Amino acid sequence: MKKNFTNEIENIDIDVKLPEPVVTVEERRVKLRKRLNRINVTLFAFLLAGTSGFLLLGKRPVMSDTENRKLAPFPVFSKETLLSGEFSNGLSEFFNDTTPKRTKLKNLAASIKDHAGIEMGGVKVYTVNNGSAAANKFNAPAGSNARVTAPPVTAPVITEAPPAVTGDEAAVTDVTAGAVTEPVTEAVTEAPPPPPDDNAGELSNDIMIYKNRGIMIFYGSDECCDEYAAVLNEYKSRLGDGVNVFNMVCPTAMTFYWPEKSDISHGDENASMEYIKGQLNNITDINTINVLKEHKDEPIYARTDHHWQALGAYYAAKQFAETAGVPFADISTYEKNVIPDYVGTLYGYSGAADLNDNPEDFVYYVPEKNYTVRYYSTAFEYSYEGSLFQEAYGVSAYCTYMGGDEQIVHLETQAPNERTLFIIKDSYGNALVPFLTGSFKNIFVVDMRYFDINIINFMQEHGATDLLFAMNTFSAAGGSGSYNLSLLLNQ
Repeated sequence: MKKNFTNEIENIDIDVKLPEPVVTVEERRVKLRKRLNRINVTLFAFLLAGTSGFLLLGKRPVMSDTENRKLAPFPVFSKETLLSGEFSNGLSEFFNDTTPKRTKLKNLAASIKDHAGIEMGGVKVYTVNNGSAAANKFNAPAGSNARVTAPPVTAPVITEAPPAVTGDEAAVTDVTAGAVTEPVTEAVTEAPPPPPDDNAGELSNDIMIYKNRGIMIFYGSDECCDEYAAVLNEYKSRLGDGVNVFNMVCPTAMTFYWPEKSDISHGDENASMEYIKGQLNNITDINTINVLKEHKDEPIYARTDHHWQALGAYYAAKQFAETAGVPFADISTYEKNVIPDYVGTLYGYSGAADLNDNPEDFVYYVPEKNYTVRYYSTAFEYSYEGSLFQEAYGVSAYCTYMGGDEQIVHLETQAPNERTLFIIKDSYGNALVPFLTGSFKNIFVVDMRYFDINIINFMQEHGATDLLFAMNTFSAAGGSGSYNLSLLLNQ
């Protein structure tokens, strides 16, 4: 008998583990790179959208306090401006100049830039305009004769730095004293101790930064000095022997605080001042450099602003009063006023973090109230009677003196004489005025840039006995002084 056997296998699961595919190192790198690219694209898209929204929707400023100027306005649209390209150019300038949070971004950029200097022979120099600022700047017109201390270079006509704030741009109100007052017992106040002398300086947008001080670079031109002296001689000739004429070219901080080991070329203010003196006829020249050098360790110049401080103006005014033979009140009779945390114009010009991070005190001195002050328009139309001092803020603190420059000011004092002084000045002359309130019976203050009538007729009508030209070296040896003074003679 034959049997059939059947082998049946039911419900038997057999797990077979296949080997995993091999992933090479290069394949892993490709996958990681793709993942990182997706992340980068996503982050960049969010950043681009956020930045665009910030620039389009953020509040745009209209005034820069640090640069002390109005920012570019939105351009006027018309068919003519569109076709000429004026509208598109103006639109580009508007968006570039009025970035939201402009001041904070500028301060951040200054902090970053502060770490980007290159140390060369004790002087740290920033490159400006795609090259060395020292090499690319200050190229004078052909034929100019510039005064420099390093290997000769030519220099441009440099005018006085812009006044702090004028007209309705200054937030000023009448006051008789400012933020913090205290009685004065000494003529000399102590300056904050300077940092250790490491012979370091840096050139930031053509402003020397040295020991937390900004210094504008002066270049004098003999041609400009000749023109300035010639126009002063014309004033003297027209006024005659009955009017004493004085010339005070005010030096800037460069003469007293320039780093000795700097190899950056610059002019010699004293040389230009002496050159002008040699061209004057029957005019008394007052060179204040020696007097100011005696006090250079005192706060006679602002560290963060292109002006001198009141203490420097005091020593200069004293030298003038002694030369003119008039009485002069000691500074101990004045009330000292302090505006703290002052950062002036040089930070706006340079963008140097050293200035913004090291504010100073703006100090001014109020004389005894023995005078009246009347303000007039530039055409000598009466405006109002007010204070010699105005309350000013921030970078505009220098507008404390008479509120700025765009007016004629007449002081009537109780000085024990009948002399009438006319001061024709740039903004440097403003700080002299308070110290002369006990020296002349009448004082008329005229800014050479803001005067609309004939100056000789004006002085003769008001009985001028003395005339003081008071302006800094940039005006006198840079061309703007002779130009503006000539206009006053012939209008």
